[in-house]
Parts: sequence; structure tokens; C-alpha cells
Amino acid sequence: MRADSVEASSYFVTRNWYVGAMSSELGDKPLGRMICGRRIAFFRDPDGRAQAVAATCPHRGADLARGRVVGDSVECPFHGLRFNGSGVCTRIPSQDAEAPIPRALRVASYAVIEKAGFVWIWPEPNDAPTCEPELPEFLSYGAPWRLTCLPSGSLSAGSYLNAMENALDDAHLAFVHQATVPGASERVAPFKITTDTDRRGYGGVAEMASVVAESPAVADVATGSSVMDLLGRFAMENLKPTHKAYSYRLSGLVCITTTDASGPRDHTFAFFTPSDADHTYLFGGVARNHSLNPVADWLFKRYMPALTAEDSKILGELVPEAQGPGGLPNPFVIRADRQSFPFRRLYADALAAEGKTAPWALEGSAASDG
Repeated sequence: MRADSVEASSYFVTRNWYVGAMSSELGDKPLGRMICGRRIAFFRDPDGRAQAVAATCPHRGADLARGRVVGDSVECPFHGLRFNGSGVCTRIPSQDAEAPIPRALRVASYAVIEKAGFVWIWPEPNDAPTCEPELPEFLSYGAPWRLTCLPSGSLSAGSYLNAMENALDDAHLAFVHQATVPGASERVAPFKITTDTDRRGYGGVAEMASVVAESPAVADVATGSSVMDLLGRFAMENLKPTHKAYSYRLSGLVCITTTDASGPRDHTFAFFTPSDADHTYLFGGVARNHSLNPVADWLFKRYMPALTAEDSKILGELVPEAQGPGGLPNPFVIRADRQSFPFRRLYADALAAEGKTAPWALEGSAASDG
């Protein structure tokens, strides 16, 4: 059995649950993903259960995800060797059926759990998980809440560090997302960060009064025919948020909860999953109790890809020394970074618990109150 990428996996917490796929993505064919630097082949067994094994065939290096599912196994497209969900080779077609299959001929297997429409993977090979995946409560809210999820994951440019800090950063909205977040204030609302008691996440609440006064409602600036314009006119109901709550968990979950005078209105969320040193998967959606109509459903499904495409573009255009798993060496920390910078410490602590060292600066070159 061969490791896919020992070096790449050292950048990531691998004894942890991440979203590997949407349930709807697993059909009658294997699905290939690079997760935490490891090539994975997902497939369903005859009972419909999701399975995940290392995608590199140990015979000649073919990609098992390009093969086919036969019974309880995935079949290599090169020489037809088959491997079941436990990684055991179940067939070598070039030898007699009675001939023994070497016990050493196997691939790594990965623990998988399917819940709430997501396929979760524990990307430490041949390892027993120590906990269950964390499912945010809003995934199971009933009426009047409605959950709208993207049908598949998207692979975006940007290291896990850059993608996570970008998702937790409001200061870029007015510049990167002029098309999708029209009228966003250049200023970041005052907020207070609190670390979760289990030290597996953190959150904060921003009072929006100071910036909402500067920013017109979406519906007021949406006059064209783009997805965001249509969303503003038909889906956002002219919302005026009073508070915005941010939360991050080690599962890769980033959630932004918008509240107005009537209470919580929506939870916009994304599960970020490390792919390799320069790319990150995103699985997202929104739970809302407003704009409960098919037009809004259709628009929300198109809005998030438009938003993430803008993020992927800017992250992919960073100078080379700012890309990669460690981001920019010695970044200068400004006040707005207090919203995103705590991610570095929490993830670094989780890496240290696995005997790994974070590839990024933990404090930055300086901090500014200005």
C-alpha cells in the first residue's frame, strides 16, 4: 500500500471529519476527489452505502475513480483489479479464479458517514474515527425554514488557509464582490470574537447599524438582469440586517447568520474541505425563513457559485509567494483581520495535536489598531 501524498497531508488536520461530496453526487459511477492531499475514490456499494478508498491502484498507478463500480468493489480501468470498501483486492482477472490474491495487494480505506445530504470523510487512512460529524442545527430546521443546497461541491483556487480566512473576512466584500454584494460598505462593522469552549471553533457578532446606514438594501441597488439583481428584487425582501453572526468550526464550516428586527432570517453556510496545497473544495447552501418561493430557490443556487467564482479568481491571482499552504509569510495584521486571523491559531493547535506544524505565521509581522 502506497501513500498518495505524505507531504501534502502534513498541512492538514486529517483525524477530523470533512465533507467529501454531496449525497446526490454519488451514483452508479465512482467519484474522484483530492482531499487533504490524498486521491480518493468514492462509490456506493450494492446496499447504497457510501464507501471511500485510495484512488491510486497499487498495480500500475491507474486512477480507480476512472473505473467502474462492480458489486461491492471499484474496478481499475487499466487491468481490471477490483477493491472493495475495506480496500481489499477482490479480483485479479489476469490470473486463475482459484489463485490466491496477495494480502498485501490492497488500497487504503477511509471512514465515511452520510448525513443530511452530505457525505463526510475521515481522511486519515485505515483509522477509526473518534467522534461523529458535527451537523449544524439549521440543517434540520422545519417550517417556516427552507434549506437550499448546491447540488455538488466546487473546486476553487486558493489554499485552505487563504480560502478559510477569505470566507471569514468582511473587508474584501466591497472590492471583490461588487457584482454579487452591491453596495457593501468598505468599513467592517464592530465585532467581538469568542472562542468555543471545546477550542474547535470560534464566532463573533457584528452590530450592523453603523454600516447598514451607509449601505443601501440589495433591492435598492439591484436594477439589472444579473443573478444578484434578480435576487435583490425577488428574493431578499428588502432585508435590513441589524446583526450578523459569524462562526467557524474545525469541520470546515463557516456560517453567517443574518438577523433583522424580527429575529434570525437566514444562515448562509459553506463547508470548506482541503484539496491540495493550492485548492479547496466548497459545499454550500442557505437556510432561510424568508423569500420562500421557487424563484428564490433558483436564484440562491446560482448566487453562491457566482460569489465563490469571484473569490476563486482573486485567490488564484495572488502573487506566488502568497499562495501555497502557508499563505504570505509575515502578513501585516490590520484591525479587520481579527475576524479571520483566529482560524490560524485554532487550526495550528489541531495540527499540533496530530504532531504536525502549521505552515503559516501565527501572529503576523505586526498588529495595528488603525
